Amino acid sequence: MVTIATKNVRFSYGSTPVLEDITFSLDTGTILGLVGPNGSGKTTLIRCIDKVLQPEGTFLIDERDIQTMRRVEIASKIGYVPQNGARIAAATVFDVVMMGRTPHMSWRLGERDLDRIEYAIRLLGIEDLAERDYNELSGGQQQKVLIARAVAQDPNILLLDEPTNNLDIHHQLEALATIFDLSRSTGMTVVMAVHDLSIAARYADMLMMLKNGKVVAIGRPEDLITPERIREIYGVEARIFQDPEAGLIIAPLRAVPELAL
Repeated sequence: MVTIATKNVRFSYGSTPVLEDITFSLDTGTILGLVGPNGSGKTTLIRCIDKVLQPEGTFLIDERDIQTMRRVEIASKIGYVPQNGARIAAATVFDVVMMGRTPHMSWRLGERDLDRIEYAIRLLGIEDLAERDYNELSGGQQQKVLIARAVAQDPNILLLDEPTNNLDIHHQLEALATIFDLSRSTGMTVVMAVHDLSIAARYADMLMMLKNGKVVAIGRPEDLITPERIREIYGVEARIFQDPEAGLIIAPLRAVPELAL
């Protein structure tokens, strides 16, 4: 089943176009990595999928026009983890994760809600933080809490804007492996903006390469990640290695001045 389908999607901030002619479809359970230089439109596309922004063109979620869906419907289907954890009015980590249940809750916390909150906290390994004040945590800890909040939401689609932002290498791998396993076990579709091409190649089923608000290419990582494509998209010379365990490893060599972005 197709979870997300777009055709000729466009978005502008005032008179400045940010996304142009975005057309793609995504099957249920697929992990899509959005890659491209800064300003290529990755975050804007994620915010359009979550209906934070109102794009032009055709945008379907589970075969329904997103423009016809109420905010609570979208919140019950789509979990969103922003790039940087915003401050939240005084709340414990448990309370922040509980916010993910808002689209499903009635007037009180039910047993199902409590189970999903506890499951998300365990899954992200933040049990020891549950009673801590969210605003007193490090950026990396806050990022894990926000991922747990999205997991508690029980979404069909999970949107992640730089999910490893503020995480050290250990916790990057831990968080991405958790998201990968969750997608595989539940059929959840994942769209994540990623800067690290090696990480994107390892955890994404498909990549969408964006530049200047346009789709340059979409396909499997092993088909798209080539020295020629990296030069075209990023203006960088690179070498690519294949490791039997880590997969594709991209080694940037030098910036190409005449291809400055």
